[in-house]
Amino acid sequence: MPRLRIAFAAALVGLASLTACSSRGDISTSAPGAQGGDKPADAAPAATSPITKSLPQADLTKALLGDGETLPGWSLHDDKSVMEGMYCNRAEGDAVPEGWVRGGDASYEYNGSTKHMADADICLFDTAENAHRAYLEWKGTEKTKERPLKPPVGDEGTLVLNPGRSEDYVHAFSHSGRVNIRIKLDGVTGPDPEGARAMLAATLKRLQQLQDGNPATATAVDEQAQTPK
Repeated sequence: MPRLRIAFAAALVGLASLTACSSRGDISTSAPGAQGGDKPADAAPAATSPITKSLPQADLTKALLGDGETLPGWSLHDDKSVMEGMYCNRAEGDAVPEGWVRGGDASYEYNGSTKHMADADICLFDTAENAHRAYLEWKGTEKTKERPLKPPVGDEGTLVLNPGRSEDYVHAFSHSGRVNIRIKLDGVTGPDPEGARAMLAATLKRLQQLQDGNPATATAVDEQAQTPK
């Protein structure tokens, strides 16, 4: 009889150990940072949806930042306008990039003066492949002047500091699905290109809002405030 009680007790101890190990296993796999668990707080934001629809001209115009939607000090220099296809490639000659559908652009002045200017350009293509080829041509090949966008904007993007022989210029490019976007800032940001990235990100987010059937409400100020320092 004592031997039976000892065996029974040993079985209970083994069962308790097995249950404890199983419980610990459940906790470890669901803890933050574990495989399949929550992402760390400093993880990069998820990629945004690419532009896949043939957005009408009116939506391209709405996506361009207006007064009160861009960075402090900047305001529209003139009305937003329709952009011709020749301006969607680097040479800006007579050639229109393959697959170009339509475009829109806007110019901005700083504190009411044209001494410093900014430009925003949106180019829509028939396919993502044609848009990507045009993006690679548009941004140029000055690799030593390129800087990554942090956080990234769209499927692919880059900053180009002082392209060509320019000084104190920043060009920001983004490719997203069927759309390419370029922001040019003249002389104001200097070594700090974050303003160009904020305008770029806000323009893309507005296109995404319109593609989803929502109003274009994103602003460059909001984007700049949300960018990790």
